[in-house]
Formats: sequence, C-alpha cells, structure tokens
Amino acid sequence: MNAKSMKKALLFNDFLTSLSGEPLEIKYKHLARIFHVSESTVSKLRHAKLNKMPSAMHPDVIGAGFAQGVVQSFAPSGSTVRRFSAYARMICDSYLISEKLENAASALAAAVSVDDDAAKKLCLAEIPQFIRCCYEEAYANSEMDFSGSMVSRCSAQTDILYQKICDVINRDTFDDAKLRQLLNVVYAANIRRQIDTVADRRSVVDLVDRFVQNQAGEPFYNYVHRSEVISISEDAAQMVRTIKGRQQIVLQTLRPQEIVLRQSLNHYVDMPDEEIIRSTFRKFTCTINHIPIVKYLNMRENAHYTSAEQFLTVRQVHDHIGGTTSTEMDFRFRLYPGVAGETVNISYEYCFITPFIENISCNYSFSLFYPCKFLEHEFALDEKTKKKWGIQVKLFTPMTTSACTSECSDELIVQSGGTSDLKRITFYDWAMPGTGYFRNLYELKYAGGRE
Repeated sequence: MNAKSMKKALLFNDFLTSLSGEPLEIKYKHLARIFHVSESTVSKLRHAKLNKMPSAMHPDVIGAGFAQGVVQSFAPSGSTVRRFSAYARMICDSYLISEKLENAASALAAAVSVDDDAAKKLCLAEIPQFIRCCYEEAYANSEMDFSGSMVSRCSAQTDILYQKICDVINRDTFDDAKLRQLLNVVYAANIRRQIDTVADRRSVVDLVDRFVQNQAGEPFYNYVHRSEVISISEDAAQMVRTIKGRQQIVLQTLRPQEIVLRQSLNHYVDMPDEEIIRSTFRKFTCTINHIPIVKYLNMRENAHYTSAEQFLTVRQVHDHIGGTTSTEMDFRFRLYPGVAGETVNISYEYCFITPFIENISCNYSFSLFYPCKFLEHEFALDEKTKKKWGIQVKLFTPMTTSACTSECSDELIVQSGGTSDLKRITFYDWAMPGTGYFRNLYELKYAGGRE
C-alpha cells in the first residue's frame, strides 16, 4: 500500500486541530474569536460532535474573513512565512487533498527563505488564499461525510443561531443589516419552535414581517400553493406532470412587476422553440384576479394576444462548471398594480409532457424568487405510477436544509425519506428567497431503505 492511499481526506475537525498544533499553535480561544462563536462551540466542532456541518460557517459566509483572521494572528515576517510553509508541507504529506489545494500548498511550501517585502506580499495574498482553500475543502469534506444524515440541526449550529438571535434582539437595532442577519436565523425552518428560550417567538416573527414590509421596492407572497400529479408511462418512455398552482403576491410599488414561472427539461433539446412548446405544454390556463391572462394583458398593455402560450419562451442554459447545456421554459408576463400594496391572485394549470430520461427526468428543483409567508407544495403519483415509483423530497434554505415536510405542523424534525404515493412540503411563517426543494423520483425496486 503506497503512502498516498493511506492518507485521509481533510475533515473540519482535523483542520481545526492542525491549526492549534505545530507549527501554527493558534489557541482555540483565538479561533473562537475569528469564528465569532464561543470556545465551547469550537470544541464541539473540533471533536466532530455534529450531525451536520453548521451552515452559518459555510465558506461563502465566513471563509475569507476566517483566512484573514488566521494570517493576521502573526506578524508579516519571514518567520511567519516559514511557519505557514511548514504547515502547507504537513497538509500535503498528511492528507489526500484536491489538485487545487495541493497546488496552493506546494507553492507555499517552497517559500522558505524570503525577505520582509516578499513576506508581506505572501501574507496578503498567497497565505490567506491557501488557508481559505483548506477551509473550503475541510468544510465540503465534512458536509459530504454527514450527507446521509437526516438530522437538520446540531447543538453547535443551535448555539450559533442563539448567539445571533440574542445579539440582534438585545441590541434592539432594526436597521436592514441587522434584520438581514436575523433573517439568516429565523427562516431556517422550525426555528420559531426553538426560540422560546431566548425571546418571545411572536416578537421574532414580527421582526421578520417588519423587515419584509420595509423592503418597499420588492414584492412578497402571502402564500404559494402548488400541487403536482406525476404519471410515468408503462415503458418509462414518457412523463406527464399535471400542475395546478395558486399564489397571492403583494406589489409594494406602482411599477409593473415581471413574473416568471420556470420549468427545466434537465437536458438539451435540439428543436425549434415553437416545436418544443407545442410538444411539451398542454391545456395551459392562467388567470390574474380571476381574469384570463390574455384578457388581463390585452387591457393593461393595449395588445391583441390570443393565447396564453404566447407568453412561453425557450432558453438554453449553459453550465460553465459542468460544461453542459440544458433547455428551460419560461412563462413570463407582467402585473400592473393600480395602487401601491395591491394584492394580486395568480392561478394556473397545465400539463407538462416530456420524454422520460433515466437519472435526468427524475430530478426537479424549485426555489423562491421573493419572500413568502406560507409555502406549500404537494406531489402525488397516479395509480399505475405509484406501483413502480416513489418520491423523495429534500428541502433547503440559504442557511440550512430543514423544514416541515408532513401534514403535522408541530413536527420538530425533517422527514426527507420519500413515500411511494404522496409528499407534501410546507414552510410556515416566512420562507425567504432561495428557499426551495429538490424532488427526485426513484424506482421502488431499487429503493432499499428509503421508504
């Protein structure tokens, strides 16, 4: 067995332990200050007493700041460069790391004898970049390590959330920046049930409501409800989704507001746009305040539309990371409020027919564009389909992957394992932009322990 095969991936607790060991020897008290958490929280992270990586420590949130804090713990000198050079060699020798991190570590490991000017440049750029790469990789490895767990919150994450809540409420400052910080806590699903020990739950929900209302230039939803019945043909060649939706949006300004309902085909379709629309959509209807959309827009825009299909467009979306292209379809139109704060009801119904491509057509994702007071989506399989197929739904918000997924609103934990016929997901109180879910279809014969 070679040395490389004996290495293990860099996990987050290993990363913290390595920072406190030679050659850096950063004290946990100082690491806690950089993280803006307590020493006990860092201790829990270090000992991996977690069921899920804390989303509040996601590299996008704190990675750059953490890297700068670590490097600024040392004077920008030649001896500091030697410390980090030795640390980079240790990371290369001890862990199985990505090519990106290995390149950053190798470049830094070679920087041993430098003058003070060169040391200052390294401390401003290469060293923080290397530490951030370590942070990102350690976080990602640990997050993947916990990916099989259905527990959505852990004690360390709860500690962090409580600290943020207490900070905001105790200071009693409600400017946008503080309220945004609070939202990162509150719209994590079910947090309203955990918050009673630090503050009155109603007051926190009122703060969120106040924040949304204060965003005077942006609309928000009072509710979004959608149901979907899925049918897969006997030969698994075609999938038909019958979708019905109702949503109530509040337009806080008088300016026209564009609404987009989006459907992805999850693969590239090489056909003219008109043919894609004609072959994919059936029985498309939409009303605005109970007025057919064609009539509504003809009145507001002084136009001569004849069918709802005229508002369907096709676009090709390029994934520059994966190097793939997929086809998406948008139903795009404008709302024209008569007064600021007007409530508009939108209802729609259609059949969405696509070829069934295994491991592609099975997947669907949805996310909110605007804040929503109450979000609920239901999924069902028709009688013949549910004999062979099941549904699995996994939820996400910008901060965590938790929410209510059952009809019981008092349920405290997430249920992400699919059932074979019906699935309902519900976000109570406020769901913020970026909140949504992944829906996956799977064959029951391969389900294993999923049911």
